[in-house]
Amino acid sequence: MSKLTPTGIKHCVSRALKRGNWIIRADEDGVSYGDFRWRDVGEWTVAPDWDETPECGGGLHGQDQDHGGYIQGSRLVFCDTRGPHVAIDLGNKVKVPAARILLVNALPGGLHVSGDLDLGYSQITALPGGLHVGGDLNLRFTQITELPGDLHVGGDLYLRYSQITALPGTLHVGGSLDLRHTQITELPGTLHVGGDLNLSFTQITALPGGLHVGG
Repeated sequence: MSKLTPTGIKHCVSRALKRGNWIIRADEDGVSYGDFRWRDVGEWTVAPDWDETPECGGGLHGQDQDHGGYIQGSRLVFCDTRGPHVAIDLGNKVKVPAARILLVNALPGGLHVSGDLDLGYSQITALPGGLHVGGDLNLRFTQITELPGDLHVGGDLYLRYSQITALPGTLHVGGSLDLRHTQITELPGTLHVGGDLNLSFTQITALPGGLHVGG
């Protein structure tokens, strides 16, 4: 079977977002736990040991629209999936019988995640426009330097040790905001933080008058 063309990949990404049959996961240049090797971009990878029990093992693991907060590896991939999404007992990841890598170290625009989204320690360098995270968003130790103006985070936003240098004035964080060990030197006056604001080990020396912090 021939590989997907760039147009074909774009179509598959759009369809996966619409249907919800996608996962986000990470590996080390195509190699995951147990030396399992993923196929190339656009080719289906099938779990040889597929098992529908809600336990680790017996499938391809990642985070989906409702179950996030799990990542293991530095290469981030966005995949469409085939077959059921089985939630693992811990509730922070799922497993599927087959998946196909569509994007590497990138996420599609307009991505909506109802739960948490963990991108920490991955090689992703930019977030897409229209990203909506209902739970927590973890960007710790990433190379991301700026946030999109339309980013929505309903839970906590973790930026500790990231490469973020400034925050958009439109940023609204429903939970807490962790800015420890960042290079941010000032905060926008329109920043809204529903929970706590952690500025330890930053170069911020003053707070703007319009800042709202609920915690």
